[in-house]
Amino acid sequence: MEHPSYYRAVLAFGIVGMTALGLQGCVTSGEGGAEVPPQAADETATFPDPGEAWVDGTYVNVENLGNMQQGLSKDQTYDLIGRPHFSEGLFGVHEWNYVFHLPTGDGNYMTCQYQVMFDDDMLADSLRWRDEACAALLEPHSTETMRLTLLADTLFEFDSARLSPQGRQQVSDIASRIRIDFTAPDVMVLGHTDRLGSGDYNQGLSERRAATVRSVLVSNGIAPSSIRSRGVGERQPVTRCEGTRATPGLKACLQPDRRVDIEVSETS
Repeated sequence: MEHPSYYRAVLAFGIVGMTALGLQGCVTSGEGGAEVPPQAADETATFPDPGEAWVDGTYVNVENLGNMQQGLSKDQTYDLIGRPHFSEGLFGVHEWNYVFHLPTGDGNYMTCQYQVMFDDDMLADSLRWRDEACAALLEPHSTETMRLTLLADTLFEFDSARLSPQGRQQVSDIASRIRIDFTAPDVMVLGHTDRLGSGDYNQGLSERRAATVRSVLVSNGIAPSSIRSRGVGERQPVTRCEGTRATPGLKACLQPDRRVDIEVSETS
């Protein structure tokens, strides 16, 4: 049953003009209510046309949204995320729909539809997102450093800083991981070569390759200010291979040295 304070507040302030409701400040689940993460998109749910909302969407408090769970009353739901954004009523209805602008972590926002379904006791029964990408924005972000090593032989064309199609796809996939797993990423891209050839040539090639990877990360939505790149040439090998002549066997042995390292950490 809905809390009587809910009706008193509505009667006092009116449905449209409500700006504050004196609702319960403590958010607890209903008896037996199990917490359900609100990051599950539901492809079977029916959502209203966003154009029918009475607002264009709100910039919801993400922490409050993360506290949504099964068993909350309508009072508690209102206290956390506000009144529904569609003209579906407040009393006796089993469905509230919202349009939220969620931060994507790179200074931009994604517009997302969110739905709360209430059971016969008017307690939150299910929490749904219309789009999986929106659900992913509320998943916990990584607090640890992510380290990746990409072999240059698969990333780049031979003896070049031009990415192969496979290499471009690899870097694009990494950009997607960074956007999802980190709120404010700090990215370092390091280019490496093997010891074959001159030191000056290898240094330049490693710098160009690192810069290319950085450029593709930027083109895939990572803020330029959050990415640094540099080349270290042949100075940080990971192999111990015998020989000096560029034989097929030595080139194969030195392959792990020809690489790009990407390190990502959270700045906040």
